[in-house]
Amino acid sequence: MIIKRDLNLSFMNHKERVLTALNHEEPDRVPVFYWAVPEFTQKMMAELGFSDADQLLEHLDIDFRWVEPSYTGPKLVNHKKGLKKDIWGVGYELAGHGDLKYWEARHFPLQGISDPGALEQYPWPTTGLFDFNSLAKQCGKYKDYAIMTAPGYSSPGLFRIIQRLIGRDSFLDVMMYNPRFFKVLVDKVTEFYVDFIEKFFAVTGDKVDFIRIADDFGASSGLMISNENWNNYCRPAIEQFVELPRQLGVNFYMHSCGAVRKLLPEFISLGADVLDPIQTRAEGMNPQGLKKDFGQMITFSGGLDEELLLRKSTPEHIKEGVRELIETMAPGGGFVIGPSHKLKVETPVENVLAMYEAVKDYSLKHP
Repeated sequence: MIIKRDLNLSFMNHKERVLTALNHEEPDRVPVFYWAVPEFTQKMMAELGFSDADQLLEHLDIDFRWVEPSYTGPKLVNHKKGLKKDIWGVGYELAGHGDLKYWEARHFPLQGISDPGALEQYPWPTTGLFDFNSLAKQCGKYKDYAIMTAPGYSSPGLFRIIQRLIGRDSFLDVMMYNPRFFKVLVDKVTEFYVDFIEKFFAVTGDKVDFIRIADDFGASSGLMISNENWNNYCRPAIEQFVELPRQLGVNFYMHSCGAVRKLLPEFISLGADVLDPIQTRAEGMNPQGLKKDFGQMITFSGGLDEELLLRKSTPEHIKEGVRELIETMAPGGGFVIGPSHKLKVETPVENVLAMYEAVKDYSLKHP
């Protein structure tokens, strides 16, 4: 629910700036968000001399903050051995070398299993692994920012979790040829997140501005999902995920990478207020076309090419890219600028700094 307010543009705080853009009005400057792999954030903090992520976000003037309940379950990471697992039982190994290390999924606990009955014996996670009361303090700390459910466990998803449980390579085959087994997987993941959302918002109420639903439905050239599977699995799950938050007036932030233009009417009909991250080099995701056709119905977030521009270009080219993107997407509000994908560990820090500096410079020159 977007509430109109009579705001003095010269004195907007971060939350007011985001909600103004969301209301399709122009704020004092284009809101900005930050999204990166943990390894890049650590690298950037080290280069800039910051001891925690909040210092970094404040330095970059980021308008959003993420909140999540404290994890209180068994230890998941063994740094000495370079191993970890997540609450779903998916195993990861530390891959790469030097400063370019990252966690890569290697163990898919339900790969090769086809009997739906076997899923009843699987150790599914419960919400008892989290301390939801820890959210109250976080919401108070970030009251002047646009608060969002954090990526990871606090951003409900469906296919991205099932892919890791059964393996990405076998995902489509299982969905197509073993629908009974797949449906049980969908139900188990959905049940966990409905309970998670209820406990989350029982503490936060309307103090959280956005629930972030995260899945990847698109590749670079088109959708990775049929209309039938969207209607059978994804839409019903998303409807359950957003039902309670929407009753509280919480905005719906839909994350899906890739070429998802054909799903935009579906996202809008589900009540999505924001689409992120806008991979502009994917088919149909041209900023001009998106703004023209859907700009009055949904807010777009992201759009600055992460792979070629931020990772491989120069600060000067990045600043020009920021200017072009703002001039295309920002008129009339409905735009939040940020990277088109997670910032990778190999991305130069100076390029990321150039992105956020360019937003400020543009705002100063175009009051």
